[in-house]
Amino acid sequence: MESDKHYFIEGLFIIGFSLAAALFAVWLGSPGRHDDVLYRIHFPDSVSGLTVGDSVKYRGVDVGSVKTMIVDPDDARLVRVDVRLRKETPVKTDTRASLELKGITGVVFIGLNGGSPAAQTLLAATPEGKIPEIPSEKTGLKALFDELPKMVKKFEATADKFATMADKFSAVGDQTKKVMTGVSELTNKVKADPSLLLRRPKGNPDAEAK
Repeated sequence: MESDKHYFIEGLFIIGFSLAAALFAVWLGSPGRHDDVLYRIHFPDSVSGLTVGDSVKYRGVDVGSVKTMIVDPDDARLVRVDVRLRKETPVKTDTRASLELKGITGVVFIGLNGGSPAAQTLLAATPEGKIPEIPSEKTGLKALFDELPKMVKKFEATADKFATMADKFSAVGDQTKKVMTGVSELTNKVKADPSLLLRRPKGNPDAEAK
């Protein structure tokens, strides 16, 4: 009995150690750093295209990723996005967040800008126990969509100008075509009867009488 009890305790110890080692391995292999800092951003505009795990860039440099995204329970007009950033990221009280579009690929990410050297770090300015919040600004995507109608109008105006010019060139082309047709007909007549070149053009009968 003592021997069985001893083996049972050893078995439990081995199982517990194996589970602890597995959990530690999972923890080490989990994405992101374990000293990352959690920040919160509220967006008043749609965050369509943004997903959990997408990049957060500070002036184009990867500094973290999106952790969670939900509609703010206190204000349904806002989308609450939590991000994890490397602790050395210089997030200041005047840093601003916006949604950006990477080239023409359609990939959306969160861009951070601002952060003057004299400004206090946002983490230090945030009361203990609260999540530091990065203010958002009008996103590049929203600005693009707002400007789109103006761009369309400018394009339409330019297209109208080109259409008007094309009509003018078309009218000139028609006149040129008529002149060239007349010259061609005259040339053919002269070829058929060269004596036409020796004939005097018909003048005004009254002038000839004088």
